[in-house]
Amino acid sequence: MSAERDSDEAIQVAVDIDGDAVEIERERIETVRVDQLFRPVEEGNCDARLQLWSDSAGWNGYERRGDQYYHVNVLTRTIVEGTEVTVESEYIHEEAVPAEDVAESVRDHILDRHAGGVGTFVRGCSPP
Repeated sequence: MSAERDSDEAIQVAVDIDGDAVEIERERIETVRVDQLFRPVEEGNCDARLQLWSDSAGWNGYERRGDQYYHVNVLTRTIVEGTEVTVESEYIHEEAVPAEDVAESVRDHILDRHAGGVGTFVRGCSPP
């Protein structure tokens, strides 16, 4: 995944004066373009996958199939027999969603500073 940052950052400053107290709020706005947020896969009818969260039991995120997006929850089981290890996956939730839902989820993912308390908040999908 590559990310491109816009060098024209915008800075907004708000000042609030209440008697002798001054409150200053500074907000920096930066534009980041991620060229390949979805990772290409060749599995069934799935073209690309965006995993937002995962743990030992499975993962949650989105799949792109052609020009459609699907919100998915996938249960995974690792089976060890002797020296052979296999991973089985089962879709426990699969719902077609508009691109706007994917964009909102990515936004929430980036803004959620408490994510990762349980399982692994997949960092590979967040802009650096």
